[in-house]
Amino acid sequence: MPQTPVPGYTAKVSFDTFENPAASMFSFTLSSKSAGYRRTRSTRVFLCASSPDESGREALDWALESFIQDGDEFVVFRGVEDDVLDKDHDIVRDDARTLMAYIQAKSQEFDPDRKLSIILEYIAGKVTDNLDRLIALYKPDSVVVGTRGRKTWQVGIGKGTMGSVSKYCLTHSPVPIIVVRPERKVKKTIEKRRADPKRGTHFD
Repeated sequence: MPQTPVPGYTAKVSFDTFENPAASMFSFTLSSKSAGYRRTRSTRVFLCASSPDESGREALDWALESFIQDGDEFVVFRGVEDDVLDKDHDIVRDDARTLMAYIQAKSQEFDPDRKLSIILEYIAGKVTDNLDRLIALYKPDSVVVGTRGRKTWQVGIGKGTMGSVSKYCLTHSPVPIIVVRPERKVKKTIEKRRADPKRGTHFD
């Protein structure tokens, strides 16, 4: 991932409570806008829950390549394990800056003329609770999540697994949810269906 600012974007740290012991929520927020970006009445807002594993990366890349359009606001959320807060917080900040640069570079790679507002939220704590907070805060038109097709979903920096975030979103979110499966798993499922002797002819 690139770690230097991507030309064409203005960036700033808009929220940082990692050093505030009295904060009700420990978070680090970065925001950036394409040169010439203007928010209008037709601006759409999308939230993407992007874990650092394959499923989260696929969800992020898919949203940037196939979903986000010129003039949109794109909010990316990454969970941080609580035990990371006992370590050097600059590790989290550096990781966030690296991810922001990746998002900017990918956006330009897929559509160099697209103007976006990008917000990156690194928040410690229970992922599903934080997703609820972000949905209430940003009021997105829809939420993009990844899935590994299992009962657990690795989230954030550090060890441990959370419950199925994608399943939680599908059953609790007040806005539409888009679940993105890794392309490798989609191909594997298709091949398995085609090899099934009991399959219907519509798989041919």
